Amino acid sequence: MTRTRRSGRTRRLNGVTMSATLCVLCFLVSAGPAEGAIDDFLGKPVAVVRLVIEGRETVDPSLSRVVETRQGEPLTMAAVRDTITHLFSLGRFDDVRVDATVVEANRVALRYELSPIHPVTHIALAGAIGAGVDASQLRQSVVDRYGPSPPIARAAEAAALIADGLRESGYLHADVKPRVDIAHRPERATLVFTVEPGPRTTIEAIEIAGAPAEAQADLLRRLDLARGAPYRREALNARIDRYVADRRKAGYYEARLTVAAALTDADRLARLTLTAMPGPHVRVVFTGDQLTADKRAELVPIEREGSVDEDLLEDTTNAIVEHLRGLGYRDAMAPHSRTESGSELVIAFDVRRGREYRVERVEISGNPSVPLSEIAASLRLRDGEPFAEAQLDADLAAIQELYRRRGFAGARVQASEEPQPVEPRAPFVPLRVRMVVSEGVRTVVSAVHLQGNAAVAEAALKPLLGVAADRPYLETQLALDRDAIQLHYLNLGYQNVSVDANPNFSADRTRAEPIFTIREGPRIFVDHVLIVGNVRTGLETIERELQMKPGEALSEAAKIESRRRLAALGLFRRVQIAELAHGEEARRDLLVTVEEGPATTVIVGGGAEGRLRPVRSAGGVVSEQFDLAPRGSFQITRRPLFGKNRSISVFTSVSLSLKDSQVFGDAGTPIISSKFPEYRVLGTYREPRLFDTAADAFITGTIEQRIRSSFNFTRSVGGAGYARRLSSATSVTGSYQIQRTRVFDSQVKPEDEPLIDRTFSRYRLSSFSAAVLRDTRNDSADPTAGGYLSANGEIAGLAIGSEAGFVKSYLTAQLFRPVTHGGGILFAGSARVGLGFPREAVRKDEQGRNEVGADGRVIIEPVDDLPASERFFAGGDTTVRGFALDRLGSADTIKDGSPIGGNAVVIFNGELRVSVPGNAQIVGFVDSGNVFKHVGDLDLGQLRAAVGFGGRYRSPVGPIRVDIGFKVHRQPGEGAVAFHVSLGQAF
Repeated sequence: MTRTRRSGRTRRLNGVTMSATLCVLCFLVSAGPAEGAIDDFLGKPVAVVRLVIEGRETVDPSLSRVVETRQGEPLTMAAVRDTITHLFSLGRFDDVRVDATVVEANRVALRYELSPIHPVTHIALAGAIGAGVDASQLRQSVVDRYGPSPPIARAAEAAALIADGLRESGYLHADVKPRVDIAHRPERATLVFTVEPGPRTTIEAIEIAGAPAEAQADLLRRLDLARGAPYRREALNARIDRYVADRRKAGYYEARLTVAAALTDADRLARLTLTAMPGPHVRVVFTGDQLTADKRAELVPIEREGSVDEDLLEDTTNAIVEHLRGLGYRDAMAPHSRTESGSELVIAFDVRRGREYRVERVEISGNPSVPLSEIAASLRLRDGEPFAEAQLDADLAAIQELYRRRGFAGARVQASEEPQPVEPRAPFVPLRVRMVVSEGVRTVVSAVHLQGNAAVAEAALKPLLGVAADRPYLETQLALDRDAIQLHYLNLGYQNVSVDANPNFSADRTRAEPIFTIREGPRIFVDHVLIVGNVRTGLETIERELQMKPGEALSEAAKIESRRRLAALGLFRRVQIAELAHGEEARRDLLVTVEEGPATTVIVGGGAEGRLRPVRSAGGVVSEQFDLAPRGSFQITRRPLFGKNRSISVFTSVSLSLKDSQVFGDAGTPIISSKFPEYRVLGTYREPRLFDTAADAFITGTIEQRIRSSFNFTRSVGGAGYARRLSSATSVTGSYQIQRTRVFDSQVKPEDEPLIDRTFSRYRLSSFSAAVLRDTRNDSADPTAGGYLSANGEIAGLAIGSEAGFVKSYLTAQLFRPVTHGGGILFAGSARVGLGFPREAVRKDEQGRNEVGADGRVIIEPVDDLPASERFFAGGDTTVRGFALDRLGSADTIKDGSPIGGNAVVIFNGELRVSVPGNAQIVGFVDSGNVFKHVGDLDLGQLRAAVGFGGRYRSPVGPIRVDIGFKVHRQPGEGAVAFHVSLGQAF
């Protein structure tokens, strides 16, 4: 006879309602007529464990790995409880039941019946939606609030949200009922909302009260109001807010417009009453001493705030006074007044600077323990400079802090200001500042004691402490040391540790013997790592980034680093790591919950590029033509692929020149090139952690057509490479690529072209490259500190399929250092050197075919120049800004006004970036550099220089940059100025 005992309990864990047998097993007993007890199963070996989901047995490793009742081991209640807890923690099941059966050899067969949660994969609207209602917008409102897979338990709340959206469209009595349609294999659900919109409320009449500033018809047109239109309360309020904002921009800061609605006919009709209060026009005037226009805009926010609230006016008065007192006008005043005259309100600020006070001398006394020179070095007040109360307060705080760092915890400093006699017409009043120091008692640490540290040796804790014997006692250091000890224990797994720090002063407070009392508590270890929320991402990808494994101590630092690494993958919208306590106090499960981002990312961009391009006319004269080209781009990325953090992306961009370009053809006769399109298609496949190493691999393919300053070219490239990060700042890369390039529309006279260009209009290059870089910048787009170093080398050879052999290298060094303490002025410097060493090339005939010698082999000859697309150019917004694009060079690299490039380039840049109010910068720069035909021609004495200035605006998409550069020694035929507009810093 088979008997069953069941017991259930309901609890909430991670937002999932669970009904499970947590204390008593559910047994199916096949042992005879007598009722079996639980004890009949406990202690017997487990014969088999089955996991069953809706009648289907599963061997999913993510489930079997959390089962604690293992085959061959004795059955225990603790193992069953832990297994149920683990399965629920996965967030995939809303019910877990366990059946046990005695089988042959007195063993136990266990069966876990799992009732899966059916996640919502689709949101549907049924019923009569109603006119003027966007169904997709209603669905999106649910997604925005509850995510793409709303919890079924929140269905009623989601229905109320949709009803709110319908009310906004005028359906004030809409009825929305939710239901859930369940599907199996795979488990999923559709959340269906049945909508009964009811009658729509329309506007029956509109009444305008008060004194609107414009005709009623114009006001109703601006508010988009008319009889018979749907009554949409929130949309109307938004239009009213915009109307009031426009009035305030016009100077009517007290303008008001309110609306009241009276509903009739069972709320089918709405009678609206608009009450308009235009308020007076506000004019702000300044009397007395004047402020500059920029200071008025900065200190008086009336226009920015659109308000003349009395609190705002009081704050403005205080801001003006603080500004003037900071300039030395100690008695400055700026009271304000309000005067109404007809329809105008005048806000007047009566600015009175008073006499200017300057520091005659700063006298310090009462400081026998600290040299006067050391105190003076920390002061902001200087003899002969304007006196500012704020600077005096800062100096007093600095002196007290200086004393505290020396152990004088009770040190105090008082100051007095003594104006000196002066003639009434004197330009300023001398002020003598006296500072009197009361040092108090100096406290020195005599010894440091640790107690309660049974698990961690004192030798491991003492190096963490800043408090040490014979050093001054610092209260702040004691607190830092306490936190350091606690953090050390947390990283060792002592999650319940507490540390108390007692300074233990002597009676006269001259000595301290700090005592750190440690209550360690139990050490916590990781039992299981449970990962939930990953649908497309494989477990091994997540586990590889986790710094905590089962059996290891639960480290706080490892938990933070795990969260950082998972977020750095870029696969997840959200990452949470929680601890789950169960069973033993000293063991915790880690629940890693991830919310995956969209698998496909699409980015669309647009803009325009303007540049000066050298163009040769039919008469052979080279001039600069401004070329404007609209640009568009499209990028699509898919990740992860095949469960791992692999990605594939395709980027395309296209640009079309709006002007025809006049160039020389191959025969040397002038021709007209039609509007020339630039395009680029780049495909990239990335494989992170190649073969489970720290290196990332990538495969790329590129097809492009580009415009250079003196030629155009098309190129197709295929390549593969790897990148490995050696540290947080240092990385190495290596790659191989093969490319086919065609150069055409050259503007260089045939007799001026390098030999390789005349024979190499089409060529194949095969090369290996490697790079090492170190990046310590705090922001790659707009750095304010740190540096950047990179060294890149490339080698192309006939032995690996190239039609030209050469070696190239490019070195870059950049430095960013604040000049002032607050970082308001920044120095940025850059040095770049490029060197190319051409070796040999396959000889080609006039048709571009390889020439073959009498022995049947391809003829190879030495060459002096790199292929056109591989040569170095300079001049433009990222190199030397006094020159247009590619227009910098020596007589050998610019022929008759047309740049041909060279085998060597040197570029130096220096900038001072000064931050100004308004999220902007003013920049002054000095650039120098040149392009040389051969490496042997490189001469630093031949560098060309440019100076200039510019501005930066920090926009949400990066710094918008405007630079104007001036050539230092202009040569005949050159323009004096180059103008550049671009996005991003120059370097």
